[in-house]
Amino acid sequence: MRVLLTARLALIRWEQRFQEDLIRLSSDERVMRFIGSGTWSRDYAVQRHELAIEQWERRGFGMRAITERDGDAFLGLVSLGDGHTPELEAPVLEIGWWVDPGAWGRGIATEAAAAARDEAFARLGASSLTACFHRDNLRSERIMEKLGMSFAGEVIDRYGQPARMYALTRSAWAPATS
Repeated sequence: MRVLLTARLALIRWEQRFQEDLIRLSSDERVMRFIGSGTWSRDYAVQRHELAIEQWERRGFGMRAITERDGDAFLGLVSLGDGHTPELEAPVLEIGWWVDPGAWGRGIATEAAAAARDEAFARLGASSLTACFHRDNLRSERIMEKLGMSFAGEVIDRYGQPARMYALTRSAWAPATS
């Protein structure tokens, strides 16, 4: 599915045109403050951009640009990827989001993440959805709770940093969509 639409947003399959947006977001210390890697170099951001395009070709899902539904303004990104949680029944997907600081405080992350959550279960057939965050990132924790996710434990993230994980199972999601 190329585009997911919400009341205010268009979530667009990651494309070449979003490369400079990813470079800009990933070099912004405000955006990357709670990402274990810290800011990214231009070269690394380009590599991740290319991997995002390849994931869509290979898997049919992945990173999506968040734009205004009635315009072209890039507001951030939301992503679905493979989760690595042996305690949960496979297939597990992991969700994440970054929002441009100019769009903070408008509910963009929650709206985009809710659409990605629904895609994970409805279109992609996930059994569980996870999300990890740095324990000081209380905004992300609130978004996870709004998505219906619950605390699932302390983990080490992909960058070797301590993080908190939240999870949502398909059976817990289904009643929320009725």
